[in-house]
Formats: sequence, structure tokens, C-alpha cells
Amino acid sequence: MRKTTFRFPISTLVGSSLKNIAAILDSHKVQPEYRMKMVNSYIANGFLEIFAQWEKLVWQKRIRNREITVPPVFIIGFWRSGTTLIHNLMCQDPEAAYTTTFQTVFPHIVLTQSWWLKPLVNLLLPANRPYDNVSMDMDFPQEEDFGLMNMQSSTIYKFFLFPRDFDQIVNNELFTGRLPAEKINRWKEAYHDMVAKALFNTKGSRYIGKNPCHLTRIELLLEMFPDAKFIFIHRHPYKVNESLYHFLLSVFPGTQLENVPLTFTMEKVVGLYTRSLEAYFGSRHKIPEKNLAEIGLDGFLDDIKGNLKTLYQKFGFTNFNRAEPRIDQYLQEHPGPCHRSLPPTEETICLVNKHANHIMARLGYSPAPESVLQSA
Repeated sequence: MRKTTFRFPISTLVGSSLKNIAAILDSHKVQPEYRMKMVNSYIANGFLEIFAQWEKLVWQKRIRNREITVPPVFIIGFWRSGTTLIHNLMCQDPEAAYTTTFQTVFPHIVLTQSWWLKPLVNLLLPANRPYDNVSMDMDFPQEEDFGLMNMQSSTIYKFFLFPRDFDQIVNNELFTGRLPAEKINRWKEAYHDMVAKALFNTKGSRYIGKNPCHLTRIELLLEMFPDAKFIFIHRHPYKVNESLYHFLLSVFPGTQLENVPLTFTMEKVVGLYTRSLEAYFGSRHKIPEKNLAEIGLDGFLDDIKGNLKTLYQKFGFTNFNRAEPRIDQYLQEHPGPCHRSLPPTEETICLVNKHANHIMARLGYSPAPESVLQSA
């Protein structure tokens, strides 16, 4: 019987390393009521370190020497914009490689220990995500920065653990390319290793990554993968900000190591949205036109298969016919959203109008409340 709650006796850092955990905790403090959760995590992590060292011994040379010869595809967009849907669809392609949920939680043992640990964790994992009722499984495609946080310490996803430090984390680490050189190099090394492991693990040839954090990393990704393809998906700013705020509040209970402060407000989410989208608009001109597709979620949903085929054609992918049967099966099994989106509140509308009106204009959305005060 699968669990239905999103609370665990250990932290998501359980699959990290003792060294990386120490680096993360160096700037953040675990509150007393979560110390036992962290102790459990240390104990489990210490046990798993034995397997991690074995995987490193067996696989490190092959991982480091693995060249990413096929240009990756990066699905980017602000959280709750439809990135998960496109990621799941594109990962139906037999040629697709991707980070699984298991890899993001256990990046150091994914290639040698999944045979016994994955079934165990699936029993402990909720059958569906609590905030939108989307199915969960250790083999499903997953967002990259959860895994990157377990490999190195530079990511804003630390705010899932330390929501009280949200401002500090975002201010210091939203722009990965502005970190000190040694941290940038460590991030690049970890990212290459993560992609290489995904290629080995899923046995695909074209890496498909989904990561809202990449909105601020365009230059960094192009340094590593000059011919990478980018899919930018967007949705009305009122809707994504409202959705993300409630998403975070529903996830924090399962991840936090300190309590969510009363000062965690919608304004913080809108601030993150504004900075992320401004960064994207400031750097998207560096992506060759042939390698960038920009789509709105509403238009994509009007003709999912047709829009996917258009993406394949734009990027010169010739295997849509091979991917189509699996895409059809996925759409049959997932005919529509499993949740009802909350309409944006007056506060959200006012904050977006105040801070992100220029972004709405660039994306072609109307700021008039009457155009969005209905369920998505």
C-alpha cells in the first residue's frame, strides 16, 4: 500500500554525501524540532556512503570520460508553467535520457543500488504528489536541481529545506554564473556527471532536462553545450505565481528543516518570478534562433501532439514516428490535469501588476483581472 502523505522521517539530503551536507548546513541552522530528522538522515547517509564509494570506484572513470555528443534539450519556464507536462511527454521518446526521481534523490548510487533500494523507496513514497495529484514513482522523470543539491551545495532549492532563509538563498545563488569560480567549476562538474549518469541509467541518447532554475543559466549551459536546444514554456503570470505559492506551502512540511516564517508571502514568489524571467529575457538572444522554441501552455494544450511534432521538426529530430505510440499511450493514461487550479487572488494580481507588468507585456498576456479570474 502506497503512502498518501508527504512527510518523511529523513531529509531529502539522505542521498547526498556527508561532505556536501556539511557544506549546506554551514550557512543554515536546523531547528530543534527537526534535529532528529537530520540525525536519521546522517545515519542513513553514512550507511549509503559505503555503496556510493563502490559506485565511484566502478563508474567514475566512465562517467568523467562520457562525452555528451548529442546536443541536450532543456525545458525551461517558471515553476507551474507546464514544464513537467512537456518533460514527461518528451521522455516517452525511446531515444530520451533523463534524470529519474531515484537519481535525483540518490545520485551517487543510482547505477549500482537501484535494484533493491528503488522498490523500497517506492513503498515509502506517496502515490501522488499532494499539491496536484500527479502520479509519483522513482522511475519517473524528475527536475534536475533536486539532484544537483545532493551533489554540490550551490542551488536555490535549499529553500525547500530552509524556508526561513529564502531571501538569503535566492539572493546568493539564483544566478549560478555569478558564483565564485571554484563553485562554478564544481557545479559544471556535477552537472556533467548527472547528465552522464542519466544517459547510462535510462539508456537514452538525447538528454532531456527540465529545470526552472535554468532560466538564469543560459550562458552557463551554452558554454557547456553550444548546440543545446531550448524549449521555453510560459503561462499567465497571475496563474503561475498563485500556483507556485500554494505548491511551496504544501511541499514545505515534507522537506523543511526549519519552520516556514510568517514573512513568507506571495511577494517573495513574485519577486523570484520577476528576477527569473528578467534573466531569461536578458540572455535568450544568445541562443541561436534554430535552437529556441517558445510556447504558451494554453496553445500547447489545444493540440498537444501537433505541437510536439512541430518541436521535433524545428530541432531536426526525425524520430517522431517512433515516439508517437508511447506519447499516445501517455496521453491516454493522463487525459488531463488531476487538480483544479486556484484562481489568482486580488493580492496576487496587484503584486504581479506592480512588479511584473513588463513581463506580462513581453509574453503577450493582458493585465486585466477579468481575463484570468477563472480556473485554468
